[in-house]
Amino acid sequence: MTIPHSNPVDPGTSTEAVDTRASGGPEGRLYTASFAAVWDAALEDIRSRGRWDLVHHDEELGLITVRCRGGFASGTSLLSVWVSLDGNGLTRVDLRAVPEGRRGPGAGERRIRDLVQSLDRALGPDARVTSGR
Repeated sequence: MTIPHSNPVDPGTSTEAVDTRASGGPEGRLYTASFAAVWDAALEDIRSRGRWDLVHHDEELGLITVRCRGGFASGTSLLSVWVSLDGNGLTRVDLRAVPEGRRGPGAGERRIRDLVQSLDRALGPDARVTSGR
């Protein structure tokens, strides 16, 4: 499936993605809360944010795609959120932000951090499983 990308990245600009699955990237999340609770909390948070446009969401795939528009300094990025169950039945959240212009990865990392911290608050203090990463 192709995600619409109306603002292609210019050649020669910074296009470094920020990914919770990458070594040295920000930490994803692992929750004891159900898939449905995490999915619903993520969608509710995303929909409540100004300048974040929901591009696509598919609960069967566990994928949410959002175009995040910031001010001049933070630019626009495409944020992908994956919600899945791990081998132990815990709900895992991984995120990837890709800048859509000349901006570096700083805004994407902040957007990822803000979203996972919001999920932490919404799901409660006992829902997060720390990975020791």
